This record gives sequence, structure tokens and C-alpha cells, in this order.
Amino acid sequence: MKIIIDRLRFSAYVIIVFGALLGIFGAVRTGAVLVAVATGVIAITKYLRSNRHRKIEVILPVGMAVLLFVVALTLPHAK
Repeated sequence: MKIIIDRLRFSAYVIIVFGALLGIFGAVRTGAVLVAVATGVIAITKYLRSNRHRKIEVILPVGMAVLLFVVALTLPHAK
């Protein structure tokens, strides 16, 4: 299980880099959506991997990822 979580977190970091590069080179909405999804995945995998399970440690980062996703969808004229 830990190997799957580590691979999932590594792929999320790769998706964040890819999303940032997409945002830099013109596809702002797609890049922001990728960064938001990958940020949520990282927060959830860190929560699953930790020994202490405090709800605020997952609610706050996932909430920020959801807000980034909403902002990405409401961007005007993003290509």
C-alpha cells in the first residue's frame, strides 16, 4: 500500500510540473486544473501516510485545491 501511495504522490508531482509548464506556455486553464487535482492528490496521500489523522491537515489543502479548481473553471477567455 505504501508503494502505491508513494508512486501516486510522485506522479502528482510530475503532473504539477506539467501543469505549471502548460500554464506558462499558454494553456492557463488546463494547467490550473492539473495543478489543483495534483495538489488534492498530494494532500490526500500525505494524510493516508501519516500516523496522526487530524482532519484539518486534509480539509484545508483539499479545500484550497477545490478553490483553485473553481477559479480555473471561471477564468475568462483562458485558452
